[in-house]
This record gives sequence, structure tokens and C-alpha cells, in this order.
Amino acid sequence: MFKSVLNKGVAWLCAMAIAAPAAATPLAPFALHSGGAVEIKFSGYLARSGDTSGAPGLREASFGAGYMTSIHELGNPANQLWRSGQDNQSISFMMYGAADAAVLPVAGASAHQVVGTGCTHLAFGCDGKIHLDFYLDKLNGGTNPGFGIGGLKASQRQGFNRLGGITDGALLMRWEFVPGLAAASPGGTPATFYQQLSGVTSPSSGFGSYLARCAGGPACGYFSNGMQQAGADFYGTNTMTSILALTAIGQNGWAARLSDPVIAQVSLGQPGTGMLLPIGAAMLLWMRRRRQRG
Repeated sequence: MFKSVLNKGVAWLCAMAIAAPAAATPLAPFALHSGGAVEIKFSGYLARSGDTSGAPGLREASFGAGYMTSIHELGNPANQLWRSGQDNQSISFMMYGAADAAVLPVAGASAHQVVGTGCTHLAFGCDGKIHLDFYLDKLNGGTNPGFGIGGLKASQRQGFNRLGGITDGALLMRWEFVPGLAAASPGGTPATFYQQLSGVTSPSSGFGSYLARCAGGPACGYFSNGMQQAGADFYGTNTMTSILALTAIGQNGWAARLSDPVIAQVSLGQPGTGMLLPIGAAMLLWMRRRRQRG
């Protein structure tokens, strides 16, 4: 009897070892099951920052919030790795810390090139980085505020990196914008955010681009591979559209709509042999107890 159980146990462990490389290990309730180049889509709104102090340092110009809508194979939107509502999941984001380091006129156009970097006004909470944080929540039963009538107001921001109803979920991943699209701003500050805007400050209508790295959170296990330009994990492009102040969203303090397709590479982790050892130990203990009873 024991020999039969032992053989079954060994076969089970072998099957686990063979199957392990083919299975994605969930890093959180959020899980991706196929790898490769992907496009991450999310949209939201931008507001002018309340950082108006005259203290030393670059002041934050704007901040934003919204929701991720999908992750799909690059060039094939039909192959979705994740979408809002899947497994009753909602992913919200907050973008903060962006300062306008330099504003340059665009020759032959009314637009301006706004070179951004992380704000450095310490009293406001700035740390010299532009941040983009994502939080996982339930779609039904979670807190997922809208931005229109009765929705989230920009004035509900709580400190540097908190916004009611947006940042109250479980941290999924934290991005930090990094240099790499150009050497520096005209003042020599490492530039991490490039925008061409209709106005002279952000937020305004226009578009922008950035590189970012995954700096923390369980989902970084999928994206921390340095596959983008300059060793970054993400390449993002922004489209900003101004919002009329008299609209419901405008009256809530949001100045522009933001949409953000981001290019990234998904790498699926493989459990090492170390992960199988506790399984094997538990199996052997069970078999020993079974033998003692027999």
C-alpha cells in the first residue's frame, strides 16, 4: 500500500515539475497568462496642481487620475490579456509629481514644447520624480468614483500621492518616469516627460511621451524587463484634450482629458525548484504519517 502511495506521490511531483514552466504564477489577484509585446490602455483626467508655494524647488504643475481599461497584444486588440471588469477587477491610477522644467516655442506654430521633470518642492512632498501608481480594486463592491456629476473632485486630493476613491485599493504597481528620450532640459535637469501643448503650462490640449520603469508592486514581476528604449520598462504616449470649465467634469476641477496607450513587454515568471521543495516536503510528511497509521 505504501509503495503505491509513494509511486503516486512521486508521479504527482514529477507532473508538477514538468507543468511548472508552462504556467504563469499569479503575483496578485491580478494575473496575466500570456507574454510578449502588449499595449496598456487607460484614460482619465488632469487637474492643475495646488502646489502654489513660493518655497525653493520646482513646483508640481499637474496631477491626474483615472482607470486602466485593457491590456492587449500589441497590434491585435482582439487578443486581450486583461480588461476592466475581468474577475470583477478595476484598476485605478494616480499620476503626480510632474513639473514644467522648460517651455519652448515651436517654430511656425502656436504650440509650445513643455519639457517636464519631477518636482522638487520638498514641502509639498516632491521627490524629483514623476510617478504613476496603479491600484487594484473590485469593480462591483469597490470604490470606483466617476468624474462627472456627483463624482470625484480634484480638490479631494489628500497629500502628495493620495486621492479619495482612487488610491484606496491594493497597490498593483508603481511607475517612475525616467530619462532616455533626450539628454536633458535646457536648464540641464534630466527630462522625463515631453509634451507639445496648445498652452504654455500643463494641463492643456496636446500630446506627450515618456519612458518609465516599474519601481514597486507585485505586477512589476510581469513588466520589469528593461525592454524599451534606454532600458525602460514602458514607453507611453499621451493625448490631452481640454475640458470646458462649465461642464460637470470641469466644475469638479478637472482641466483636460487624458488617454494613455503604453507599450510594454510581458514576461511570465517561472517557479524555480525552490518553490517545489515545500510541496515535496509536505507530500513526504503526509506519506510518512500514512505509513505510520498503516
